[in-house]
Amino acid sequence: MEREDLKKELLKIFIRSLFLNIAAYLISVGFIGFTLSMAAGLFLGTLGMILNLFLLNLSVYKIIKSGGLKSGSKMFGGYIVRMLMIMAIISLTMFFDLSCTVGAVIPYFYPKLIYTGKALFKKGGKA
Repeated sequence: MEREDLKKELLKIFIRSLFLNIAAYLISVGFIGFTLSMAAGLFLGTLGMILNLFLLNLSVYKIIKSGGLKSGSKMFGGYIVRMLMIMAIISLTMFFDLSCTVGAVIPYFYPKLIYTGKALFKKGGKA
């Protein structure tokens, strides 16, 4: 059942990220104009953010499944893998002019915005 919940949650985050990408792109138009590089950066950053959340879920699932044995080292290992993946994506955007590095970094903040907005605007919930 956890896999189905993960798929639903990642799909919700992806859809909301698309709207945030459009907003970020429209804001960037005022500063750098209509460029394909910003759109490519936002797209790469969104894919990296989704992959990061998937790996985080996988890491937590493995720790729970093992009963918490050596959880500190497993958490640290998962963290290092996720940070290396983020560094690889951001480095990729720095080396190629096809994508904007700033655009690739922005989507990594989307989960914070999405979950905060969800908590603030949740209907029928207790504050």
